[in-house]
Amino acid sequence: MCYDSSYAGRLDPMSTTTLEREIQAYEAMLPDILREHGSVWAVVSSERLVKTFRDFADAARYVHENYRDADVLIRHTRGVQDSAPFLAVCR
Repeated sequence: MCYDSSYAGRLDPMSTTTLEREIQAYEAMLPDILREHGSVWAVVSSERLVKTFRDFADAARYVHENYRDADVLIRHTRGVQDSAPFLAVCR
């Protein structure tokens, strides 16, 4: 099962430690992401920026299609929370 913050009852959530590392990596990259991409949804996995998107649905679709076996953070550079502040992809 997948996990997002809006439904904490699902199985196999991203571990707190993994989430904290991804958030710390995202926050360290944020100034560069803002400078290079502006207001976007950033996809972070394994503590690196994977890709950016203007639309949350596009970011979620990309993660679903390309990162099914990975823990992934999706965050908006301006703090927008359309759907979920993070998403751990199903295993």
